[in-house]
Amino acid sequence: MKRNLSYLASIVIMISLLFSGCASQPKEKEVVKVNTDYLQITDDAGRSVTLTKKPQRIAVLSPSLLDALYGVGGTAIARPSSKTFEIYPSSQMAGEVGFEHDINIEQLISLQPDLVIGIQGTHDELIPILENIKVPIIILKIKKYEDIVAKVKLLGDIAGTPVRAQGLIDKMQMKINAVEAKLPAQSKKVAILHATAKNVTMELDNSIAGNIAKMLKMRNIATGSTPLESDPDMGSYSVGKLVEGDADVILVVTRGSRVDIETIMKTDIASEPEWAKLRAVQSGQVFYLPSEFFQLNPGIRFHEAVDYMAKKVYPDIYGYAN
Repeated sequence: MKRNLSYLASIVIMISLLFSGCASQPKEKEVVKVNTDYLQITDDAGRSVTLTKKPQRIAVLSPSLLDALYGVGGTAIARPSSKTFEIYPSSQMAGEVGFEHDINIEQLISLQPDLVIGIQGTHDELIPILENIKVPIIILKIKKYEDIVAKVKLLGDIAGTPVRAQGLIDKMQMKINAVEAKLPAQSKKVAILHATAKNVTMELDNSIAGNIAKMLKMRNIATGSTPLESDPDMGSYSVGKLVEGDADVILVVTRGSRVDIETIMKTDIASEPEWAKLRAVQSGQVFYLPSEFFQLNPGIRFHEAVDYMAKKVYPDIYGYAN
């Protein structure tokens, strides 16, 4: 019996030593993968784009986004040609790569960008070309005020200046709030025409001017109209619709030579009897809006566009626009 007990005790001791030995073995270190990428972006085309490091050679293909990039403290090595006023003169140092709707891809590539920023619906065709040569490109939508805010934040992240970007947003919003605070209780009804040398359409609420009119509580007579297949921001136009809506104010956004288009429109107004029936025509409330605010997106000057429209429609409250 004693021999058996001694034998069992030896087995227990051996097992204890075995487990003790296992416990004392150093554990294998867990491999933790740290994401060292600079920024992960999902653009407005639904694409996921990874920036492995902070971009140093940014090409911006839209004047509005170019101003926003410089507004948050960034810089660019390439920019579109533009006939409009630039907020940041230093952006003129960047190499030109053609107009926004006609980018010279060879010139763009020759500048060796490490990030290209384009506009949805305008620069989508550049995606496969740039992806093929391993140049990151993000495609952004920029129309409504909410788009501006989101893109300023994104550009602040890209430039590494999120605090400055938020400060820029806060200043814009403060100025817009000041305009909205003085809006009259009784809003006005507006018609927003989009005129080229060849045709006229009516702008809906998602256009730049339509969005600003909505922010200013104006009633767009085209709200609820069926969008055109060729442009979801526009609806069909007829003088009959203008007569039916009988807006207090008619706002005209021109695309092309403003002088030529304004001459054509004034000739049509004078020669078309139906136009004479319109309240806006009878009271002289037909205004032509500046293209840099309402045809092109005003970007970080959005508050200026809001102020301009408010002055045109409510001069007795805001004063007269230049």
